[in-house]
Amino acid sequence: MRFGGKVIAFAFDLDNWAKDIEVNNLNYPSIKEVNDVVYSADEPDICVADLLYNPHSVKYEKYPVILNIHGGGWVIGDKRNSRGQCLQMADSGWFVVNMNYGLPPKPFNMFEKHDPKKSHGDHYYPTQVVQAYKALQWIADNAEKYNLDTDCVVVSGDSAGSHIASVTVTSSSNPELRKGLGLPDPPVHVRGGVLFSGFYDLTYFWGRDIMRVPWFRELAVSIFNTRDIHNHPMYPYFNPIPFVTKDMPKTLVVNGNKDPITYGHSGKLRDRLAEVGADYEFYEETGPVALHDFHLLSFLPSSHNCMQYVAGFLDRVAES
Repeated sequence: MRFGGKVIAFAFDLDNWAKDIEVNNLNYPSIKEVNDVVYSADEPDICVADLLYNPHSVKYEKYPVILNIHGGGWVIGDKRNSRGQCLQMADSGWFVVNMNYGLPPKPFNMFEKHDPKKSHGDHYYPTQVVQAYKALQWIADNAEKYNLDTDCVVVSGDSAGSHIASVTVTSSSNPELRKGLGLPDPPVHVRGGVLFSGFYDLTYFWGRDIMRVPWFRELAVSIFNTRDIHNHPMYPYFNPIPFVTKDMPKTLVVNGNKDPITYGHSGKLRDRLAEVGADYEFYEETGPVALHDFHLLSFLPSSHNCMQYVAGFLDRVAES
């Protein structure tokens, strides 16, 4: 990774470190956590997930399931950074599988707690989506053990994790995208998606070609391990928007209208969902802290309001 990409990766790691105490150490005594469960024996050091659920919940006969995918610009991160969000979703009566996934080589040996070295290696797109499907397979294989409803699975994610989640959700209903990415048929019924502050179109940043935006260009190079990303065989299957059809599972798109990182992306996905007649909802924060991943800042009213809306959306998915 070149200098510009390392600067961005450092900024992402510093952000996760700085807000950890406030956003991840929430008090939900009713929620049980089981950490570092291996969801794929192919790469047991990388393919691990934390399970969060209320073992005494009687809200549903079986637990509906959320597969959550953390953010980090596709180049850094750890499931820990989404713990606060997952606790809140588990408190809504859902069984949350908060997964790690493979990342490109680690840019520097810092922030091990929030960006463990063992997650890094030669992991380039679409490895992350392939591993999400392996996590879905784990859900199917362990449904009886945990009393899971495999007919009601939602995939969620924030930032780059929202992109991975969006490709996972879109491909679950689009055989063409699955074929292009080399994915199997989904082993469970993906009934919904919750997409927070995501990237959904790698062709532009604030209206400019990403190859003309130095820091975004370095991220793109890291994602594909080549500077000639437009000719990479997986590049056509990176942007989910062209593959969205009316069969897309019910989707909630969450956006902060002052997000300087993913500006315009949520609106573009919303417009596509509306164009094809898909079932979707759009939640936009417009207050003074309507920034990137505002929903993670659990000490703010805007985050509380958003997560309350998410809880209602999850109820609507479960009832559909």
